[in-house]
Amino acid sequence: MKKMKVGELRTELKQFDQNELIELIVGLYKQHADVKVTLNRYFMEGFEDKEVDRLIGELMKLQNPKVQDMFRFTRLRDGAAIVKEANTFANPFSRNYVRVFYLRCFVEYVERQVDVIHSVSPGELTAYFTEFERMIKSLRTEPELFLDLTKEVDYLIAHVPAEDPEGLKEFWEKKKRLIHQLK
Repeated sequence: MKKMKVGELRTELKQFDQNELIELIVGLYKQHADVKVTLNRYFMEGFEDKEVDRLIGELMKLQNPKVQDMFRFTRLRDGAAIVKEANTFANPFSRNYVRVFYLRCFVEYVERQVDVIHSVSPGELTAYFTEFERMIKSLRTEPELFLDLTKEVDYLIAHVPAEDPEGLKEFWEKKKRLIHQLK
């Protein structure tokens, strides 16, 4: 299939009226995840702070489950899904803030229940550690995004089980020095 050039696309789109263009965009939004992410970033930039607050509220509900949900082993995956919503934010600090909040919310739960979670629902731990790895990746590439989150990251580095805890602590100390130089 031949791909249209941008000029050809513009020519085709000029033939549509406003309602047809709206329906075309809505259809693309419904069918394609990339279009959904792009349009959410474009239209929600001004509302990200409200969305951050909403997502934090959702995470807090998961952190403090109702009695009937205490032994429901989907809390970590549900939380990771909430973090995924934050990935649509244009502001990388907002994305990382929600991720760090999620990790901090559940670090003690993971520490206490790791054996039980692993035997009952190992996918839960995978979801949690995937978000931890994403945080570490962001620390490597954009440490300045964690300027106001160093205490939370300190706690995570000290408490999240890692393959090389000493190496991770050393890495984080170097990044903190870099962050403080940026102040």
